[in-house]
Amino acid sequence: MTIEKVIEVYKGFEKIYEAPIVIISEILCIIILISFIIHLIKDRKSFSFLGSIIRGFFLVFILSIMSFLFVTIVEYDFSMSENQWEENYVTPYINSLPEQKYNVKDFSQLLNENKGIYSIYLDSLTKPTWVSVEVLDDDGKYKEITVQTIFKKESIDTPYLTYKKIEKDISNKYNANVFYETVLHIPKEYKILVPSN
Repeated sequence: MTIEKVIEVYKGFEKIYEAPIVIISEILCIIILISFIIHLIKDRKSFSFLGSIIRGFFLVFILSIMSFLFVTIVEYDFSMSENQWEENYVTPYINSLPEQKYNVKDFSQLLNENKGIYSIYLDSLTKPTWVSVEVLDDDGKYKEITVQTIFKKESIDTPYLTYKKIEKDISNKYNANVFYETVLHIPKEYKILVPSN
């Protein structure tokens, strides 16, 4: 699964939100067409040659708009919900991403923080905690980042942070500014506070 495929399906799915406006427009065009046909039938004897040409152009114009709106409605894919899109496209894509890793020098839990790098988890029941982490970056320098993460106690000596990242935005929710499936791996003897929410 490629990110282009996920984005393509999302863009097709996103168009469904325009459907009510298009359907209402189609109904209004039908009402206008019916009113126009009734007008043509009632007043057909009083038409001049120029009036007939103008009415003919108006009829063609209304039929063209109706045809365009009909084709637009037919192109909508009403078979997929947002949950199905996430389950069938987003989840497999994120699962296929390589896991990235930061070596952690130090970390501290933040109890009243909600600014930093958000983390999205495929399991909606996962409740991450905000943590300030001092990580070793690619340049060999330590930097401090604030990130949402879950903890995983392991038989290790030094903590490390794993996460997944997408290369470009898919939607407002799934974008390149957040981490996915973020886990702070810590030694078993470390003590952490369990979030209450």
